[in-house]
Amino acid sequence: MIASLLAVLVTVPGTVWAVLVAQSQLHEADEAAVKEERAQASRVSGWASQDAQGKWLFHVMNRSPDPIARVFLSFAPLIPDAKVSPVWAVTLMSVPPCTDMTINQGQLRYNLDDPLRRLRGDVFTLPAATPPKGEKGWRHLDPGYRYWKLGDVGFTDRNGVDWVRKDSGRLERGHEISVVGHGDPGRVFGTLTNRTVEECGEGT
Repeated sequence: MIASLLAVLVTVPGTVWAVLVAQSQLHEADEAAVKEERAQASRVSGWASQDAQGKWLFHVMNRSPDPIARVFLSFAPLIPDAKVSPVWAVTLMSVPPCTDMTINQGQLRYNLDDPLRRLRGDVFTLPAATPPKGEKGWRHLDPGYRYWKLGDVGFTDRNGVDWVRKDSGRLERGHEISVVGHGDPGRVFGTLTNRTVEECGEGT
């Protein structure tokens, strides 16, 4: 009986240790899976900046070796005491790999007679070459606005998973895209600028 009891006492710590090791391995596997799932999305970012002349630029950077698709972003000037200001909500078919895609302030126009103003909700539009023919009243935004705010950037990764890079910088899985502020919808005209990113790839 004593021998049996000693065998049990020896076996129990080993069993507990085996359980702890299994739990640790499972936790590490879960962390690795999450890291792998976020591998591309974590290398996508968006922000606003200014060039040497003080013009604003709106960036979506993809530092991964694969393109991202169905890209949604929004931005607006911060106008003190303004009740209504233009808001741009833009969708892009894709952003190539290793690319900093840029929209510049000179490409932004809005029109108080734009048909989008009659639609409910937030409407994302594709960039166009020029304003629609026959539509007058397209205005350039006053270049004197000192500050702009970039909203959330939504996109679909190479595995078909939807992500949102929040304006706070936090990365979330999902498709809930918010638009910065509310106001007259604006549109983007002209060719977007793509700059090659040197530090690119999931091993960098």
